Amino acid sequence: MVGVIRKRDILAHPLITVHCFGWPILLKALVAGRDRTFLSLLADTWALRPPKLEVPELLERCVKLELRAQRIYESLAVRFGEHPRVQRFFETLAGQEKSHYEMLQLCRELAGREGWLEEHFKPWRDAVPRLERQMDDAEASVEGLERFTDALRLVIRIEGSEINQVFGGVVAATDSIFVRNLQAFHTAEAKHIEYIVRQIPELEPALADECAVLTGERFNGILR
Repeated sequence: MVGVIRKRDILAHPLITVHCFGWPILLKALVAGRDRTFLSLLADTWALRPPKLEVPELLERCVKLELRAQRIYESLAVRFGEHPRVQRFFETLAGQEKSHYEMLQLCRELAGREGWLEEHFKPWRDAVPRLERQMDDAEASVEGLERFTDALRLVIRIEGSEINQVFGGVVAATDSIFVRNLQAFHTAEAKHIEYIVRQIPELEPALADECAVLTGERFNGILR
C-alpha cells in the first residue's frame, strides 16, 4: 500500500482502524497491493456513507492549497528537468505535498463523521484567504522563472508562508482518534521542512541563510 498511511500504520492501530472505518476496511488494507492508497480504499465506503456532521467550508479550501503546492512543484520539476538533482528535489516535494493533500482529505472526511473542534482551527481562519492570494502569485510566477536558484527561492516563499500552520490547525481540529493516534499526521510537516532545509543549501549554498528562516518557530508572512 502506497501513500502516507502504510500497512504498518494500520497494523500498529488495528482497533482504532476498526472503530473508525469497520472491519472491511481493515481487511482491505491488510491485503491491498502496492498501487493502492488508504484513501482509495475508503472511497467506495464513503460514497455509501455521507457525512453526518457539517464541516467548515474553509476546510475544503485548505485541502486545495496542498494540491496547488503539489502542482507548482510538479511544474518546476518539468521546467528544470535539465538539472537532474534539482528535478528530483521538486519531484520529491510534489510527492510530499500529494501526501499532505491526501491527509487533509482524510481529515475532512473524518471531521464529517466524528467531529470538528473549531477552537483549534479558529486562529488560522483568516490565513486561508490570504494563502489563496499568495498561491495565486506563486502560480503566476512559475512561467517567469529562468534560473533554478529563483525556483528554490519560490520554495522558501511557499513553505515560509502559513501553509504549514494551517495544515497543523486542520489536524488539531479533526476530532478523530485515528488522526490523533497516527504519527504521520503529526510529523509530516516537520519532515517536509527538514528535507527542504537540508536539500536547498546542498543545491545552492548561497541560499543557506535564506533557507534558515524555515527552521524558526514562526516563519509566516514571507509570501507577499
